[in-house]
Amino acid sequence: LPSGEEATFTVERRAIAVIPASGKMLEDHIGYITIDNFDAGCAAAVRSIAEELQDQGADALLFDVRNNPGGLKTELTELLDYLLPEGIIFHTVNYAGTEEVVRSDGDCVDLPMAVLVNASSYSAAEYFACALQEYGVGTVVGQKTYGKGYYQVGLNLSDGSAVNLSIGKYYTPNGLSLIDVGVTPDVELELEEEQERLLASHRLDPEEDPQLQAALDVLMK
Repeated sequence: LPSGEEATFTVERRAIAVIPASGKMLEDHIGYITIDNFDAGCAAAVRSIAEELQDQGADALLFDVRNNPGGLKTELTELLDYLLPEGIIFHTVNYAGTEEVVRSDGDCVDLPMAVLVNASSYSAAEYFACALQEYGVGTVVGQKTYGKGYYQVGLNLSDGSAVNLSIGKYYTPNGLSLIDVGVTPDVELELEEEQERLLASHRLDPEEDPQLQAALDVLMK
């Protein structure tokens, strides 16, 4: 509108449904699943996509958690339970010394897997990649992850503000903390600055994505 002019619009106010994952079939029957976060609904969404890709003939699964900020422990462990065989998949220890161990049952996805990570893979995204790596079912490709391993509780204050307090630590299936360490990929490869920019805006073509192509090479061996 020209400066100084006003206009009236009618808008509908409603909740926005955020889809935490998407998927498609790549060359050589490799199912590619991007996980944007581990917020509510993530595990069910990824499972549905993975099963649809397997129905379409996927012989391997490639998960992309680059630029994934993490999310809910419950979503992470539900997804790991679906993918991994029986055993410990995650555990926490709070500052009072109370430990919680999460285990997977014997049902699992029996396909070769790989995970794409970068320096902005954070929290649950890191533990997802590390769990597949430690179980020996997933090859991790990309850059070393951020290295978060504390979990928090949010407290609302009387003035309307809030504070998050760290109250414990996360550990991988093998009992390792990723604090200030992160996950070291099995295949380390960086993107160029322009490629990182395109990736962040979901506009990096798979053919122009060297990390994705390296993961495909691993899965096609």
